[in-house]
Amino acid sequence: MLLRVSKRISRHPRLVRTFASEQEMRKKIESTTNLEKITKSMKMVAASRMRKDEDKMNEGKAFGSIFPTVFEAPEDFEAPASEAGESSGPKKELLVVCSSDRGLCGGINSYIAKAARAKISSIEKNGEEVEMAILGEKGRSQLSRTHGNAINAVFDEHSKNGITFSTCLAIAERLVDGDYDRMSVLHNSYKSMIAYDQVEKSLDNMAAYTKSARSGDSNIENMCPAHLEQYEFEPEDKAEALQNLFEFGIAGNLYAAITDGNAAEQSARMQAMDNASKNAADMIERFTLAYNRLRQAKITTELIEIISGAESLASGED
Repeated sequence: MLLRVSKRISRHPRLVRTFASEQEMRKKIESTTNLEKITKSMKMVAASRMRKDEDKMNEGKAFGSIFPTVFEAPEDFEAPASEAGESSGPKKELLVVCSSDRGLCGGINSYIAKAARAKISSIEKNGEEVEMAILGEKGRSQLSRTHGNAINAVFDEHSKNGITFSTCLAIAERLVDGDYDRMSVLHNSYKSMIAYDQVEKSLDNMAAYTKSARSGDSNIENMCPAHLEQYEFEPEDKAEALQNLFEFGIAGNLYAAITDGNAAEQSARMQAMDNASKNAADMIERFTLAYNRLRQAKITTELIEIISGAESLASGED
């Protein structure tokens, strides 16, 4: 019975292995050639965008480096329990993952997702809670498979029309209202045209402290930087001004992280499209070789048939 079934299966036309015809090989060569043209064009587009993103990255890094010198937490800073949860409960960290909205850029989004999973695992091993805010559609699609319950907010299509500082301010306004002790920004960092790395920057939740100080639960002077203690803030009070500075600092750090990640994304896309073009060229070479062999086999068969027919006619006349 098993032999009969195997015979029936082997006779099925879809399961019989046959050689590709000349027409099929021509179609493969044509489609692969078009694919090579597309990947080369995408590499050129990525190269042109790379120059702009690299300039933005350099400006963004300089812009983001200003805020630690203007406003930073003291060494013994700890967010008050009234805002960041009960003192007996676990601490909570907000992990901001910066990814891209578009693919075709190699494994750059996979690497940032892998780094985010490792960070979450490290936080949970310390007995702390973690929530995620994801920038970019690709990061959301990858991290939602394994840590969907930890995702608090998603900001996709943030780079569709080009990232601006106003966009970062809007994101920062949403993030400072969270109930957490610390915030970490995880993003890809551009190293060279062929290299990038994942970088993390941690920020204490100064907004919780300033809110508590404004209500009279904490002394705002204990967390004010020394170079700002002699300044008067008008029309705001010092607590509100420092909270606004903290929000402004988050926006600056996000802008530096996103512009750095965009430069890394374009360099990875250039490398990926270059590899795709090389692979397409190798496939075209193999398909062309197979196509020539098919033609030669067909010509040889036709010649054998002609010679055989001529010999048959000659032997018949004799």
